[in-house]
Amino acid sequence: MTRQLVWVPTMASLGPAVAAVGVFDGVHIGHQALVADAIALARRDEVPAVIVTFDRDPDQVVTPAAAAPQLLDLADKLGLLAEAGADVVLVVPFTTDLSRMAPLAFLDEVLLSAMSPTAIVVGSDFRFGHRAEGDVRVLDRYGTSHGFSTVAHALVEKDGTSVTSTRIRGLVTAGDVAGARVLLGRPHRVKGDVRRGRSRGSGLDAPTANLAVSPFTALPADGVYAGRVAIDGTIHTAAVAVGAPPTFPDATDVLEAHVLDYSGDLYDLTLTLEFLSRIRPLERFDTPEALARRIREDVVEVRRVAER
Repeated sequence: MTRQLVWVPTMASLGPAVAAVGVFDGVHIGHQALVADAIALARRDEVPAVIVTFDRDPDQVVTPAAAAPQLLDLADKLGLLAEAGADVVLVVPFTTDLSRMAPLAFLDEVLLSAMSPTAIVVGSDFRFGHRAEGDVRVLDRYGTSHGFSTVAHALVEKDGTSVTSTRIRGLVTAGDVAGARVLLGRPHRVKGDVRRGRSRGSGLDAPTANLAVSPFTALPADGVYAGRVAIDGTIHTAAVAVGAPPTFPDATDVLEAHVLDYSGDLYDLTLTLEFLSRIRPLERFDTPEALARRIREDVVEVRRVAER
């Protein structure tokens, strides 16, 4: 069973280990390949496999106004990394002090205080330390003098282009959640707390759960999507609307899910929506009847997509 630990300067060393290091936002197919190779190397060397990641995107500390939306929250990222099969997932809190560490200081005071690596596996584009001054060459030179090897994992390619978190964010932003699904190896997901909304959906025979999400959540482009959600261990198909509905100009909700074949109370629950495919852009309807007709059409299409 994978242990999840939070790094602190005084922690006991994990001893000899192979470490996979990265932000791992999305835990996409490229990350999965890197982690799998690190685990295989650890098994060969008969040492634990340790995944080292951060509790947030470093840009949220360094350049918060320009920080990218995140494909996963921390809990989901750690869960997916644990599912990958490593022995330990070590979470390093990314603070202002950490952001100011020179690359060699980060290696001395964080990585080598936490373990005695026999190998460190990173993506070939890996950067670290103050102003991202450290790269694979810096890591390799340091490893040579400190007794570990550096494995620069080649980026996985799909359709002739590298699979990166940035590429996937671009697909999500464009509404291409089906394309993002291919690169993630699973549907893009968004987690939010159900809050009371306008209650207009009930009058249209399509009650919705209105979800409040964290500020750095990677929401898809405005539109209507086929999705699904787990409630009490049961997977339900859902029609999901992203963006302020044009029919109701006073609306402030930007994420609503009409959960099909479910009539229970969802208020105050935390739900995770998975996006399967974009059905259509948002539209303005002149009458509630016209909107209700379109919702019925959407539900038919959402069911069709979900049953593929």
